[in-house]
Amino acid sequence: MERKGVTAEESPSPGIEQRNGADAAGAADMVNSMTAPEGQMGSSGGATAPPHSAGSPRAENEPGVSGSRQQSRVRVDARLLEATLLNLRKRVAAIPLVFDIPGAGEASAERAKLLSQIDDYLLPRVRQSAAPILVALVGSTGAGKSTLVNSIVGTQVSLTGVRRPTTNSPVLACHPDDIGWFAENMFLPTLPRVRQEGLAMPGRDGLLVLAACEGMTKGVALLDTPDIDSVVRAHHEFAYQFLDASDLWLFMTSANRYADAPVWEILQHARERGAALGVVLSRVPPSHRAELVAHFNAMLDANGITAGDRFVIPETGVVDSMLPADVFAPIRDWLAETAQRSDRRVAVLSQTMAGVLDTFKARVPRLAAHVDAQVVLRTRLRLDAEAAYSAALTEFDSGTRGARLLRGEVLARWQDYAASGDLGAALRGKRPARKGRRARRGTGVTRVGALDGALRTALQGLVVSVADRAAEQVSRGWRADSAGAALLAESEASRARGERAKREFESAFGTPPPAGASRESALDRSSPDLAPRVTRAVSAWQDQLMRLVQAENLAKRIGGATYDIEPLSMVTLVAMLGEDGDAQGKDKGNGEDGVIAIAAELLASVFGAFESRNLIDKARADLTDRIRLLLDEELLRFIEVLDGAGPLDPVAAVRLYQAEYSLEAAR
Repeated sequence: MERKGVTAEESPSPGIEQRNGADAAGAADMVNSMTAPEGQMGSSGGATAPPHSAGSPRAENEPGVSGSRQQSRVRVDARLLEATLLNLRKRVAAIPLVFDIPGAGEASAERAKLLSQIDDYLLPRVRQSAAPILVALVGSTGAGKSTLVNSIVGTQVSLTGVRRPTTNSPVLACHPDDIGWFAENMFLPTLPRVRQEGLAMPGRDGLLVLAACEGMTKGVALLDTPDIDSVVRAHHEFAYQFLDASDLWLFMTSANRYADAPVWEILQHARERGAALGVVLSRVPPSHRAELVAHFNAMLDANGITAGDRFVIPETGVVDSMLPADVFAPIRDWLAETAQRSDRRVAVLSQTMAGVLDTFKARVPRLAAHVDAQVVLRTRLRLDAEAAYSAALTEFDSGTRGARLLRGEVLARWQDYAASGDLGAALRGKRPARKGRRARRGTGVTRVGALDGALRTALQGLVVSVADRAAEQVSRGWRADSAGAALLAESEASRARGERAKREFESAFGTPPPAGASRESALDRSSPDLAPRVTRAVSAWQDQLMRLVQAENLAKRIGGATYDIEPLSMVTLVAMLGEDGDAQGKDKGNGEDGVIAIAAELLASVFGAFESRNLIDKARADLTDRIRLLLDEELLRFIEVLDGAGPLDPVAAVRLYQAEYSLEAAR
């Protein structure tokens, strides 16, 4: 058996932030004091870890711990650290990940990993600082992990054999006096567990088997994890979960598999996390021992793996699923020293916990940046939709100016009505004196009704057309973005499911589907019920216009003269549609006979130039407000799609940054 100790000074770990001076001591001391044995706890709830004597020599095989971390210990409030961890956990759990943007899958996995590390390791260790050190034995298939566990424990507690993977239910072996630490749901609280006497037979995946053994040293627990290169995906995930919940990693690989990719993936994970690490190379043929050990050590050094202790297990016989005593004794002694020596214990817990917390300084801001990207995307999609419908309202306003609607049938109806004697008689304050002249009165009513119908149809068509273009513009813009396209696809799928369910219901009960059902809730066009809503809105607006005309009529009544309100409201409407927005209120004719200009001139002759202008402005403002409400209802369809993706707190990223800052301050 060979063993090699490497101190941190001799082989610093690349990729891990190196500390020096007071900053190094402060970061390490926070964790050390928090995880000190109960006898060293201070009265304030913090803890003071014992300093390493400047004159005492370091043990040859002691895991490397930098001198700056051993020179001083400071008192840290463990309750404050727990509070900041709980606050960070709350913020991480609450972050919204509702849009499928680039990196969303990685962000979701990172959130789950952060929560797992806080729940499974950091909070339990802070709350139970005197709990036994948990050593995770992890490695590749066939490395002999279960055999090593059985040998250290002194009895067969983990199943061994040629079947791969052998370990599907992780086994945690500890002294009977320590079993209470792991029986409660402080350690891996979401993982079900069972106590088992003797050999832990294969059980249900994800079930933690607790084995209490007198042969285990007090203060240390050994966890036999599933193979990292198992063909069962769940085993691979369990291995990483257990590693993130452990204080010390004991990595084990065989001489014929140490160069495999999964081996170095897990070792790089250990390096990135800054975990305390021991390495075992097993099943080494005696004839090639020197070459294999030298090559493996060279690979470790080249990859920045600064394992404090490295062990070699030669190819040897196994009796009753256990190794010869002289083969595994150095590993057993190393574990016992780690548990019994306070300085070793503090060093291990300090390194691992500080390593986890150090990763938060980069991981939490990255997660916050992704949350920001989610908020930015939602804001952009909403602003795009709002801009499209704002442009639609502007287009509608432009369409009701410059006589753009006074064309075709509308112009013909206005010309017919304006040329008739009915309009002139109404504006002169005259009414037919004889009720027997039904033909002429009927003709006048027909002309007014025809003009009114043509104007309503023109306004309705204008509103529907600008709403259709806005819906098409928003849909096209959203589909250009992967997240927006996903939102529209989900909305369309939901609509299709609703229509299918509706058809099935109607088919079962004999009710035919209504016409136009296929367009229900389609987002690339306006709502199917927009046209009748526009008709109602225009009708209500015309009623308000008549009230405005009536008010002006009463104010201008002279000498008992009266005016018919309906013809005056028609003249006001035509004058409003005929005004040119670029002419500062000056009306101009449309067509050779200037028939459009007649409306403005007639209105001014009745009410006066200023009053007629004021009347037109009020009428336009009222119509614009009503159409704005209709377009806002159309816009609401897209807002509902955004809201349907899930709640999105716009300040969630800020809260994450603040929680991480508070955690660093508590350290």
